[in-house]
Amino acid sequence: MAGNMAAALFVVLGLALLPVEGLDMGLGSIQTSVEEAGSKIRLICVLNETATKITGHRWIKANEVLMEDTLPDPTTVYEMDAANKTGDYSCLFLPEPAVRAELSLSKSPKVKAVKKSEGANEGDSITLACKSESFPRVTHWTWYKKADTGDQEIVNGTQDRFFVNNTESDSEARSKLHIKNLDRNSDGGKYVCNGSTSSGSGSAVIVLHVRSRLAALWPFLGIVAEVLILVTIIFAYEKCQKPEVVVEDDDAGATPLKSSGQHMNNEDKSVRQRNPI
Repeated sequence: MAGNMAAALFVVLGLALLPVEGLDMGLGSIQTSVEEAGSKIRLICVLNETATKITGHRWIKANEVLMEDTLPDPTTVYEMDAANKTGDYSCLFLPEPAVRAELSLSKSPKVKAVKKSEGANEGDSITLACKSESFPRVTHWTWYKKADTGDQEIVNGTQDRFFVNNTESDSEARSKLHIKNLDRNSDGGKYVCNGSTSSGSGSAVIVLHVRSRLAALWPFLGIVAEVLILVTIIFAYEKCQKPEVVVEDDDAGATPLKSSGQHMNNEDKSVRQRNPI
């Protein structure tokens, strides 16, 4: 079973034999081991060299009874899904008062960003958040901002604009980074939240986009520009298609008649002068 323990993805942190006064178990001792079987995890306790008849077994996690039986075997096994493989477990050999062994299974915490990307306008405030549902609960959070010169740790209260708030519940631990009065030139970029436990640490990255306040006007200005261009095109098209109006003189038709009459009179006078009566 030692090979199975080495292949397991978690660490068995504690193993203890706790004799209880009033119960003579001789030289009894409990040996523990952990096995992985596909998607299942098996916790195994074996009671050795006992002079007392075993009347049953009990498995406990966080003061909650997970399993209990009345078998007389010196070995007890508790099987669970791999997803629930972290926590503090105890195996008890009955009768009461019992002898027990404690196993604390843990791994590096898995830290997730509540939102992988956030955006806000310059001058506004924003909150970046990370969470971890791993056991043991994350006890220490650290925030960094990635930069070309290296990660820059963010200390709570920095510049009176950066504030870190950590909370913990029965199901998860959370950390929030509040940033006030966003600066477009310096605050945008990648932020890292790192959560640590006694078993290791994990981290997540959040990308922050800081927009100019004028950014909200660009869609409106774009629509206005499109309307102006469309109106200009329509106006130019209408002007090109409209025929030119020729203004006619009302007296234009009378003028040639007058000239013709004078011409005829002049010719008549010339004839009379050549042929006098």
